[in-house]
Amino acid sequence: MEFQETIFTLGNGYLGSRGILEEGYKEGYAGTYIAGVYDRDKGQSFELVNVPNPLGVEIYVNGKKLSMDDMEIAEHHRVLDMKRAVLLRRSVFTDAGRRYEYESTRFFSLADMHTGVMTFSFRSLDSDAHIVVRDTIDGTTRNEVQAVGSPIKHYSVTHTSDCGNGMSYLEAKTNDLGLVIGLASGYDVVTDVGVRSCADGESVVREFSLNTRKGKRYKFNQYISIYTSRDIEHDIKAACLNEVEAARKYGIPRLLKRHTRAWNRRWQYSDISIEGDSPTQKALRFGIYHLLIAAPPSDIDVSIAAKALSGEWYKGHVFWDTEIYMLPFFIYTQPRVAREFLIYRYRRLKQARDGAQAQGYKGVLWPWESASSGKDETPQTWINFDGSVIPVYNPKREHHIASDVVYGVFLYYQVTGDEDFMLRYGAEMILETARFWASRVIYDERLERYEIRKVIGPNEFQECVNNNSYINVLARWTLRYASELYHRLAKKHPRKLRTTARKIGLKDREVDAWKEIAEKIVLFIRPDGLIEEFEGYFARKDVTINEWDENGMPIYPSEVKLTEAKETQLVKQADVLLLLHLFLDEFSIGVKRINFDYYEKRTTHKSSLSIPSHAILANELGKTERAYKYFIRAANADLANIHGNTELGIHAAALGGAWQIAINGFAGARVKDNVLSITPAFPEHWQSMRFRMWFKDTLIEFSISKDEMEAFTVKGRKGVNVELYGRKYLLYQGQGVSARKTSYIGD
Repeated sequence: MEFQETIFTLGNGYLGSRGILEEGYKEGYAGTYIAGVYDRDKGQSFELVNVPNPLGVEIYVNGKKLSMDDMEIAEHHRVLDMKRAVLLRRSVFTDAGRRYEYESTRFFSLADMHTGVMTFSFRSLDSDAHIVVRDTIDGTTRNEVQAVGSPIKHYSVTHTSDCGNGMSYLEAKTNDLGLVIGLASGYDVVTDVGVRSCADGESVVREFSLNTRKGKRYKFNQYISIYTSRDIEHDIKAACLNEVEAARKYGIPRLLKRHTRAWNRRWQYSDISIEGDSPTQKALRFGIYHLLIAAPPSDIDVSIAAKALSGEWYKGHVFWDTEIYMLPFFIYTQPRVAREFLIYRYRRLKQARDGAQAQGYKGVLWPWESASSGKDETPQTWINFDGSVIPVYNPKREHHIASDVVYGVFLYYQVTGDEDFMLRYGAEMILETARFWASRVIYDERLERYEIRKVIGPNEFQECVNNNSYINVLARWTLRYASELYHRLAKKHPRKLRTTARKIGLKDREVDAWKEIAEKIVLFIRPDGLIEEFEGYFARKDVTINEWDENGMPIYPSEVKLTEAKETQLVKQADVLLLLHLFLDEFSIGVKRINFDYYEKRTTHKSSLSIPSHAILANELGKTERAYKYFIRAANADLANIHGNTELGIHAAALGGAWQIAINGFAGARVKDNVLSITPAFPEHWQSMRFRMWFKDTLIEFSISKDEMEAFTVKGRKGVNVELYGRKYLLYQGQGVSARKTSYIGD
């Protein structure tokens, strides 16, 4: 059941609500999460709070509860309308030979962020019946999902009341920060009923009592409003009640229409249409939907967590996943949202400076796990794949997070050309990160090279190694990029550069040293182009994957204990292949091929982050069908529960990675020399692809078939350069161009 609750999650960027059965279920888990609302209490770190649940509805028929736990099920259907972000349900229960129909529809408005709507109905199909409907705002919810430790209730209920006029209210306060959360609920009851409201411990309950006639449908319309003291300073109760009253006057049809229009606007930028592969089309849209429901309004200072807004696993923290796997989707489809995600990092520069200084370094070191404060919120212990409790060293060793964030800044600027962002935020982030790496490297005078020692790469099986290739290349790239940026700003924006340099105390001589350091950072590459994962990796026991499961996922070799993996060449995820994906144009086809063939056999894919880079590289190497198999695994990570833990929340990075496989892989989209290049190579059974992308403030629609494509500018005031099948074109507003694939010889 919890698996379905995850995939049926609703959200609007302000909040996420797991797809629970309204009446509850013993194997279910109610989760309501407000973006950016964290608390610690007795936990190891601040975590996303499971706030009171406003969706509780119980119906008692002649004294017996209408539920899967108490009655038999004759029919049960639920549908997530991803186009409109609406969850629909129809269930028929049986008891003593009598059938009772229950239907519901609910959504959380994208047009009115603080408003939720649920309509439900009851119909006794075989006889008259007396029913009691109990509607509850449940103030007993806890964060039950803990890797280590006991469940925690992160708030206390401070007020419950029947507010008259069909409305009730609950107010709670988080334990550590004292953030106030207000929830109001109001009804339109489409029939005459008896109503009674009361406080029930830490919840507020409203009861409707009525006699129903056989075959007649009894409908209830519920309006929900949620505010916090982060949204409004005074009288949260009045804000909630006013929102409910306004929604009630507006009515469900008009609220749904506004909500649908808002979702149509999001989909018109984000949708990918594929002809010839309906199952994959659905899976891809499913991933896009879950990314979109976590896209916040611009006035909320948040980013997107590893589980988006569908669960509290990983404590709702923001990882490097955001910039490397999820951010590209937003950069190309919702650039305003992408900008806000990066500003979330910028607003926490001071804490990142403190983090670097605490470990003895200069510049900035972003926290391995981030919540609201900007301090590192990584737990001290975690659960390993075999169930054992292990210490967590990531904050002190997995320092690639520093450049992962910079890569996000780089990609955003490369695609959008947002000079204002770079001048106000990006430049400072990049320069300070270069300063970190300059202090992090160690110079070996005997070998005349710079090294980065005692690190953890994305692989994570080997936890304390020297000169991880992913980290060393990212550090080298950051130092070069920062140096180039500094000199470009000195020419084009000298006053702004002086202001930034003065603010962070940066001198020319410090920048001059960066390029020298970059050129001497060691990278272990064999003469044939095979990149060593880290120094000494090739000397470890060589174990390869020989079995795969029904989903095409590698079966971990039984002869190697998980605790022994660090002594082998098995990797959790191949960070070398991720490196080749991020810097596609810096490595030859030959280098990509030898590394793909080597690391594919040694990668366990114990992380959902592992598959996208495999797929994109496989496609570039002409292994399109193999790329497609990887794509299926990424796109269906949650729909097919491939990793066996979707009940904990969706794998947002895998879904973002699936989008990258479709766009950067099969469509072949990338930015080269300030030009958006499209060189498609998609699976044989695909007939066509259609999608839209923002590039340099211009919205371009691409329609691609087997041997030709069209590009059309939908919005944009400036000319934009595109490259189709290797030929360059300049497009202006309202212009389109067609191009045909030509045969060519080359590597």
